[in-house]
Amino acid sequence: MSSDVEIRKLARVLGAPPERFAYLRDVPVADLRLLRDQVTSALFDAHLGALERMAGASKLLPSPLLAKLAEKVFGPLLSARIAGLVDVSRGVDIAKRLSPGFLADVAAELDPRRAAGIIAGMPAPVVVRVARELARRQDWITIARFVDTLPEATIVASLEVIPEGALPRVAEMLDDPARVHYIEDLKAR
Repeated sequence: MSSDVEIRKLARVLGAPPERFAYLRDVPVADLRLLRDQVTSALFDAHLGALERMAGASKLLPSPLLAKLAEKVFGPLLSARIAGLVDVSRGVDIAKRLSPGFLADVAAELDPRRAAGIIAGMPAPVVVRVARELARRQDWITIARFVDTLPEATIVASLEVIPEGALPRVAEMLDDPARVHYIEDLKAR
């Protein structure tokens, strides 16, 4: 993986254009990945107490209402931050009620490591609809971030909605280059 790819991922986390970080091109890829992980942790942990209280309070409301609140009030960033703090079954129940477009927005803001249980528990048809939306947006970074978290059958189903020519772009964004062969093998099935 090139430093340019890691810089694009870091820029995504920070919500800034990749050009702003061009001065990092000579930094080793492993160091850029560590920086990205540290920045992600710092951003997700910045208001952890308040987010934990919100996640706790969410237990008091029915899932359909929380889904409406997520889309109309909380927005994708706050929803992504809270996702890793709610009970897995509850998180899945809420997420499957969200529109594919909103879920794609949340996925772009989400740290998959923090919501791995919810991601893995999502029904394949919901994930496929989100993958279709992300492919329409050409958001290869977000698609690649979920390869390590989704069940194999869900990845296979999602590959059907990702254009063949886009797979190299997705593969380029994978953190683990060995996963490229994994995706190629799944696609060949």
